[in-house]
Amino acid sequence: MNKPICVLIVEDSEDDAFFLLREIRRGGYDPSHRRVDTPEAMKSALSDDRWDIVLIDHVMPLFSGPAALALLKESGLDLPAIIVSGVIGEDAAVDAMRAGARDYILKDRLNRMVPAIDRELGESRQRKDLKAMQEHVFQSQKMETVGRLAGGIAHDFNNMLTAILGYTYSGIRDLPEGDHRRLYFEEIQKAAERAANLTQQLLAFSRRQIIEPKIVDLNRLVIDTSTMIRSVIGEGIELVTLLEPDLYNVEVDSGQMARVLINLATNARDAMPQGGKLTVETNKVTVGQGANGTGNSVAPGDYTLLTISDNGVGISPEDKEHLFEPFFTTKEVGKGTGLGLATCFGIVEQNGGRIEVDSDLDRGTTFRIHLPRVPDEEPPVPVADEPVNLHRGTETVLIVEDEPLVRNMVVRILFEQGYRVLEASNGEEALRVVKSHVGENIHLLLTDLVMPQMGGKDLAEQLKTWRPNTKVLLTSGYSNDLVFQNGELGGNVSFIQKPFMPADLVAKVQEVLGA
Repeated sequence: MNKPICVLIVEDSEDDAFFLLREIRRGGYDPSHRRVDTPEAMKSALSDDRWDIVLIDHVMPLFSGPAALALLKESGLDLPAIIVSGVIGEDAAVDAMRAGARDYILKDRLNRMVPAIDRELGESRQRKDLKAMQEHVFQSQKMETVGRLAGGIAHDFNNMLTAILGYTYSGIRDLPEGDHRRLYFEEIQKAAERAANLTQQLLAFSRRQIIEPKIVDLNRLVIDTSTMIRSVIGEGIELVTLLEPDLYNVEVDSGQMARVLINLATNARDAMPQGGKLTVETNKVTVGQGANGTGNSVAPGDYTLLTISDNGVGISPEDKEHLFEPFFTTKEVGKGTGLGLATCFGIVEQNGGRIEVDSDLDRGTTFRIHLPRVPDEEPPVPVADEPVNLHRGTETVLIVEDEPLVRNMVVRILFEQGYRVLEASNGEEALRVVKSHVGENIHLLLTDLVMPQMGGKDLAEQLKTWRPNTKVLLTSGYSNDLVFQNGELGGNVSFIQKPFMPADLVAKVQEVLGA
């Protein structure tokens, strides 16, 4: 099967253009083309970015090769240009190469043209792939820079929100039904939960969230999320799912990937105010070196491809460059945080994948997510979460937290639940507390990860040399691989993300203690 190719021919002679196309077909290509012979016509043609290569006659009545090369350079398009001329001197050929031509071919030596096209298309593909990789690295670096700041902010906010949610829960619980003050507490709780969601987005795009990757059937994930997607997009938008059976296994955090789907669906809905069609598609793909020639940041290998497409208003080239940047939005003031797509970028990256976007104004937008294949295994059968039956505890829990508001709240919750509670404000103080309780069981260490003097990770390691049977529950407003590596601390270590509700904390403590 002949390879498709789009050729812009800058040539005044229809006959010469015919011979060029014939030679291209003989070389195994199926060309689509446009012939131009004036500056105006070439400018118009270059407004279409579909071209793969430009063939330029050196001498024309109304135009010239050097002028055509200048227009091509002015357009900013990275298109290989080859001079094809009946007569061209050595000096003119050198000048053409300096002006941007990749090669020159005499019209009586057209047998050289197809090898030259093969070479130039290959080099063009490599340049585009390299540019895409560089852009991806640059985007990742920007996200990392902003992410460090965002992670710190999220950590502090999550500490505050943990205290707010905890005391709000207690206030609601302690007030009788019908008391008008419960409404105030309930509104505070709603606001705190919205704020908690915002900090989770900050952690997601900065790739500082704790994720729980598992072997996932991506088709099942799409199906399970479809109901929520439909509720997000509304009745005016048609949802179409095209799911290829027997996908490659992928290892991702299913909850986080569901968030990506919801965020992209929300983005598509906003791009189709008059209604339209949202298509979610899955496929098995293999990416090779320079596979598509369009600038591919995806490393060679086998992938499960998740594609989300809409036929909405599209995205301008200028906006597309900033699409995954945090706080960038094209929506009206108050209509969006600018974190939705940045969050998607961070989640996909943290799960080992790549996300790319193609868009045309007034035609729609397509997001492609490549998730790497993992060794074939049977995905675990989803098990519905069983409600936790909370009961009173009797064990001794050492609570270590440098933020007094959070520490006091946690102490109160666990004390009211029946646990014997010890407390400390940092790791060194905690070790002194442990030494003062020689001969007594300390069943659980509940500690923040990031504290002055001694962090939770070092504290846990030290404590387990003395009391190897003590279980550990780590908590933090943010985390990353540098501060949390579950495997290093052994099997008695668990984690709970701030902010948390009191009931969630009690349930987690019960789970860790094996109650």
